[in-house]
Amino acid sequence: MTGENVATPRKRRKPVKQAQSAGGVVFRRVGADVEILLLKHEGGKWMLPKGTIEAGETPEAVALREVREETGLSNIRVAGDLGQERYSFFWRTEGTLYNKTVRYFLLEFLGGEDARPQREEGFVEADWVALDDALARIKYKETREIVRRAQAALNTPDLMPQLAGEEGA
Repeated sequence: MTGENVATPRKRRKPVKQAQSAGGVVFRRVGADVEILLLKHEGGKWMLPKGTIEAGETPEAVALREVREETGLSNIRVAGDLGQERYSFFWRTEGTLYNKTVRYFLLEFLGGEDARPQREEGFVEADWVALDDALARIKYKETREIVRRAQAALNTPDLMPQLAGEEGA
């Protein structure tokens, strides 16, 4: 059998798609305390606003758009870059494995609006919560890590004047 190619049965690999999204950790100050905005999905999981980056969009622009669409808040400003989270999931209806990267930004809510969950996307509640409460509610470890980064940034003295909205910031 030298030189012959013998075909061996192989398992068919599932298609793998790369997905790029962006989102935000929206925070507000309540006296000396800080709260962040979480969205509850109809499936019961609490999450941060995020969505797909479309052609020609920057991650920062997507984060602002998704917060506006999913929470109804537009009076926000970018206060920092929290980096990325990466995870994989299998979409049964498509038979596809997704490798997803989400870039997160720290976004300051400047007030004057009420958060409203986007029901068309399956969100049933929007809730302002303390950082520790957020960490307890969020089940995905990658998302908890993003909230921890936000917590660290909010506790960084160099960032505090900028986040307090001082003139020229």
